[in-house]
Amino acid sequence: MEEMIRFIVFKNVSEANAESMEGLCFYFANNIKADLEMMDIDAYIYNINDGNGYNHYYLIAENFLIDPTYSQFLPKENEKTISFEDFPANILVKNEKGKGILNDLLENGFHKLKDGDLDIYLSSFKFKEGKVRK
Repeated sequence: MEEMIRFIVFKNVSEANAESMEGLCFYFANNIKADLEMMDIDAYIYNINDGNGYNHYYLIAENFLIDPTYSQFLPKENEKTISFEDFPANILVKNEKGKGILNDLLENGFHKLKDGDLDIYLSSFKFKEGKVRK
């Protein structure tokens, strides 16, 4: 299973040949989902905000979190976040499990979920006061 997911994520990222992952999460989520389903792997698209305010899409397939665009949440020099309290990647690296999730997402575009990993991933998106997340 992991090798099929690795292949599909790599294929999609390679074909897109994008300089930046910013704003491409919905594109990748849809394309990867379609490819996975052609291989009889159920995949589900989720949005961190369900359409209220900031949108970021990721997939869950079997026990894998798929988000090849997470690199857009790395800290950027001389840039502040608009929607978040801090860059989400800065929040992930505050504990060992978060560091592992971040490393997997940056290197592979996916992470094999273990107990609590999805909650750790989602908690990295800490919205500024006044920003609502369902």
